[in-house]
Amino acid sequence: MRTYLVASASAWLITLCSWFCLWVISYYFVNDAELAILFFPFALRLGITLHAAKKYWGAVYAAEWCLTISLAILLAQPQWSAILVASVLSIPVALVAERYYQGAQWRRLLIQAAAIVACALINMLAVGSHSDSLSFVGLVSITAGLMLVPSCYLIWNYLFQSTWRPLTSNLIHQPIEFHYKPILLFIALFAVSISLQVGLPDELRRFAPFCLAIPIILLAFRYGWQGALLGTLLNSCALIAARSGVSQLEVTDLLLSISAQSLTGILLGMAVQRQRDLNHQLRSELTRNKHLAKQLVQAEESVRKDIARELHDEIGQNITAIRTQASIIKRVNNPDLSIGCADTIESLSLNVYDTTKGLLTRLRPKTLDDLDVISAIQQMVREMEFEQLGIEVDFIVDNVSQRVLSDMMEVTLFRLCQEALNNILKYAQAKQVRIKLVIDATITLTIADDGIGFPLQDSQKGFGLKGMKERVQALGGQIEIRSVVDGDETQRGTEIDARLPLV
Repeated sequence: MRTYLVASASAWLITLCSWFCLWVISYYFVNDAELAILFFPFALRLGITLHAAKKYWGAVYAAEWCLTISLAILLAQPQWSAILVASVLSIPVALVAERYYQGAQWRRLLIQAAAIVACALINMLAVGSHSDSLSFVGLVSITAGLMLVPSCYLIWNYLFQSTWRPLTSNLIHQPIEFHYKPILLFIALFAVSISLQVGLPDELRRFAPFCLAIPIILLAFRYGWQGALLGTLLNSCALIAARSGVSQLEVTDLLLSISAQSLTGILLGMAVQRQRDLNHQLRSELTRNKHLAKQLVQAEESVRKDIARELHDEIGQNITAIRTQASIIKRVNNPDLSIGCADTIESLSLNVYDTTKGLLTRLRPKTLDDLDVISAIQQMVREMEFEQLGIEVDFIVDNVSQRVLSDMMEVTLFRLCQEALNNILKYAQAKQVRIKLVIDATITLTIADDGIGFPLQDSQKGFGLKGMKERVQALGGQIEIRSVVDGDETQRGTEIDARLPLV
């Protein structure tokens, strides 16, 4: 409770000071005490409430109401009760926005835009009874919101969403690194913006907004939408500092210019950052594809070595033994010995046949040439004799479309089932196995058992599960392996969930 009171008091004091300073700046710009409250102060309050816990909203609103009432009394403005009404009506808007204010950056920025527009409409309704221009009130509210609310998000994102290094004793011996180049760049751009606003002659002053787009583009290219927002803030400060104290028509032009710059900067920055993120994803995918291609070559070489070893050790030796037995039959004239040699040749020939059949199955499942993938999996389950071992296998095929699967996809599904069922047969000690195949917009294969499970870190040690992951990833799919070790009867076993695109 004490911590909460201290934090609330600190929030109240900080909001109080910031609110008043921004009101002074706003009043200096719009030359209207009431509109000055709707300008930067209201935008600051909206930005704080969106990024602060709801338990501190009372302190934020209390600071705003306290200053509003004090200024109304000091400046003899009794009609400022409409300002208090607008502040109170903004609470439901903040509550609704805070509920959906989560997820990706683009979603947060969209929620900010909706909240800014809603608050601007509330301000127009609240002060509409005594305001000469409702459109000007809405423009003031939207312009300030576009400047300050994303700025609050930028500060919140930097403080609470960035990865900070832990403060340990090891940092004492590390030198402090000052990144002075960005600071110098910001100072130079700000000086150029001020110079453009002040130094340009009257006949060239119309070209000042085009010149102000240069720092926005430069910072957006370097730092994304955050840099673009900083560029718009620099330009806005330059516009306000150089052109305050003018007529309402010129203030309207300035507000429109600031709003257009803010929207352009944020959208341009988001586009640049989106393109940068896509490039990063593309580089990651290229790196992963290179890794998969390397693993594919290694796997191919491994299969070739295994086949060469089988041909040399099994088939080669058996053929040599067959030739030896045949040579013995030719040289001797002993019926009993000939019969024994013939039996040996028959046994060796069957061994050669079985070995060759096993190699052909490893290279290409013959059942896939004769049957579809569903029938081939069912045939494989029967050949593994699960039923004779007391293991119940449920094969569920749900919502199967009529589309014909590619040969690569059929082989992948067959190999996934083959590897998973082999592991279940060897290690799981399961009593029940469930295979579910759904072929619709995507392909989903789920293989679950009620066995003893295994530690998930062991999945990286063997080649079986790693091979399954590589097969799925090579086709652009995703695979998830879940396993419960030493669980109760309702929570135990292993589940493999593979999702593949329908290509």
